[in-house]
Amino acid sequence: MAMSDEPTGAPVREDDGVPTVVVHDRARLSIVWFLPLLAAVVGLYLAYTAWVEKGPTITITFESAEGLEAGRTKLKYKQVEVGLVESVELTEDLSRVEVMATMSSRFSQHLTTETKFWVVRAQVSAGEITGLDTVLSGVYVAVDPSSEGDRSREFVALEKAPIVTSDKPGTLFDLRAQDLGSLQIGAPVYYRWLRVGQVAGYELADVDDHVSVQVFIEAPHDRRVRSTTRFWNASGLDVALTAKGVQIDSPSLISMLIGGVAFETPATVTVARDVPENMIFELYPNKQAMRQPRYLQKTRFLLYFDESVAGLEAGSDVEFRGIKLGEVLDVDLAFNAVTNEIRTPVVIEIEPERFGIEGPGDERVALKRLEDMVADGFRAELTTNSLLTGQKTVNFDFFEFEAPAQIRMGEIYPALPTASSGFGQIADRVSRIVEKIDQVPIEAIGTNLEEALAGFSEMLDEVKQLAGSANEDLLPGLSTSLEKLEEILSSAEALIAPESPVAQDFESLVSDLSEAARSIRMLTERLEEYPEELLRGKSE
Repeated sequence: MAMSDEPTGAPVREDDGVPTVVVHDRARLSIVWFLPLLAAVVGLYLAYTAWVEKGPTITITFESAEGLEAGRTKLKYKQVEVGLVESVELTEDLSRVEVMATMSSRFSQHLTTETKFWVVRAQVSAGEITGLDTVLSGVYVAVDPSSEGDRSREFVALEKAPIVTSDKPGTLFDLRAQDLGSLQIGAPVYYRWLRVGQVAGYELADVDDHVSVQVFIEAPHDRRVRSTTRFWNASGLDVALTAKGVQIDSPSLISMLIGGVAFETPATVTVARDVPENMIFELYPNKQAMRQPRYLQKTRFLLYFDESVAGLEAGSDVEFRGIKLGEVLDVDLAFNAVTNEIRTPVVIEIEPERFGIEGPGDERVALKRLEDMVADGFRAELTTNSLLTGQKTVNFDFFEFEAPAQIRMGEIYPALPTASSGFGQIADRVSRIVEKIDQVPIEAIGTNLEEALAGFSEMLDEVKQLAGSANEDLLPGLSTSLEKLEEILSSAEALIAPESPVAQDFESLVSDLSEAARSIRMLTERLEEYPEELLRGKSE
């Protein structure tokens, strides 16, 4: 039996009793084969999208990894997730913690050297409570992006949240204070006791031994700060005793607890201008000190007094005709080995701007102006403020009769000439008077005085003799004159006696004048009541 060439298993059709195989063509590709291909395309697209949106990987260095977890801690900006912590590891020297984080691609151009990172935790301070949302959501890393600066992928995190962020409009101002007082970061800044900003930071300056304080004032209130604006520490009660009584300025309770700064622009003769770049303002210890004129530029001088400086101490005022120029910094003793003299150098600090000296090279200009003033008699003297306490001040003024002098250079500070104080001048005058008295020839004057007294005694004897002879010649005539005067007085007394005719006639005249006055008064009253009688006469 011959084998058939038809495929086995194919349908068989019988034709004339002989079976015939019918062959059907099938589709070469099934739809099932497209599913893996579609899955591969979608996977590649998702991988590309994830790679594009993933953004850069950055390294952030922290002091501690408290609250940070790899794969869970998020990076947020304005509460929107912009990154995720990938790993948390120690640095090689074990001093810090390095955190690798993946950022969103849209943050690539904002990752610069000015970008800031910090950990947000729940914190309670004297001024406010922050980070309460982390109690439920967990700790996260906050980001303050910045497009300024150079691109960077390595950062050092801040230990505390910054007061000023890039999305908060306003201006930072630098203040200079003698000490920090009770100020803290975040302390409020007031304008007319309305909160308009806060203290952003502080540090000890490298030079001048003062504290540099940065305050942030929010817009639009930052435009209220002018070139003549003054800041003061508003951290406590400001009590002032004035002619109107006791005045008390009380800040808010928060300011009393954590400190505060206030500012205002007083009305002055100086024109208020826009704040120049890099201008540093003085931070006064209180409002009362703020009201006293004070300037930033200061120059130190030496004064040598030849009289007692008891009552003069560091902090005493230096004045010019009642206006404060500065203060005394130190009072000391100095021995001069050449002259074997002990002198009392007094170091003072004055403010040249009070003389209208401003601009670059102020110290040289101030010295030149002071040299001209010294040539005109400008001197320093000691004056006593209170006779009870004996407190003294240094007072500058122009003295007409002082000997010519000049500023002595070559010492630690320029030395200004001095003049004797009021008591010193009195002592000098008394000394000069005593010297003149010593020059008087008292012995010669005594001899002449004795001779003059002898001559005066002889003159008195002659006067006595003259008076005796005068008595003998003048007494009879004087007696006759007195008798005539007595007769005249007796006649005058008889003339004005009550029973004399003249006195009686005078009394009658006075009575008649009284009656006439009474009649005139009655006539006047009658005419006032009946004026028509002047024309018609008195009616019956």
